[in-house]
Amino acid sequence: TMPSIKLSYFGIEAAAEPVRLALVVSGIEFEDHHVPFPDWREKVKPTTPYGQLPVMSIDGGPMKTQSGAMLRYVGTMGDLYPREKTYEIEEAIGLIQDMDRAWGPCLMIGMKPESFGYPADFPKTEEGQKLIETMRKKFVATDLPMYLGFISGMLKSSGGGWLAPGDKPTIADCFAVPNLRKFTRGHIDHVPTDCLDSHPEIVEYIKRFCDLPGVGERYSNGIG
Repeated sequence: TMPSIKLSYFGIEAAAEPVRLALVVSGIEFEDHHVPFPDWREKVKPTTPYGQLPVMSIDGGPMKTQSGAMLRYVGTMGDLYPREKTYEIEEAIGLIQDMDRAWGPCLMIGMKPESFGYPADFPKTEEGQKLIETMRKKFVATDLPMYLGFISGMLKSSGGGWLAPGDKPTIADCFAVPNLRKFTRGHIDHVPTDCLDSHPEIVEYIKRFCDLPGVGERYSNGIG
């Protein structure tokens, strides 16, 4: 029998979405628990091992942490992390993480400016708004197309329509798709929703993943 899984995160995609997708694609039932933002700091955060979400519990056991570990664990429960494809899967995840690291400052300068040496109200100032716009537009114009080219090459060399070789998706795809889709959802200032259209094969790849049972119905905006 399948274990009872409870995955707790905020009611957004972000760090938990690859894990959710791995569970959905594997056909594993789980409780998708959404923590209300107002409850987080006072009520929920002190109960977590490292003051972070997501957390996952199995059969009511202790909280498991770290979304990457959860993704790989869930991958072994289904057929999304086959041993013979470990290297290719990890290489693909690493490439997407490189893209996300390049994007990170462009996003976080508007959310946590203190991390970059700016005051908390910096995003509301004219200077702050201009810097955010400049950084994000530069990413969309230069970094994003470069990474889309790399990902496109990986899809082509794998030959099966997914990031790792073979005709079935893996956790690499569960990780890549939400990290690509987020740029098309229209919720990030200065990132146009058609920013992936320069690479139609990437758009088709995302749609192909979202056509998997239970996936596309999760989304109301963005590709898929």
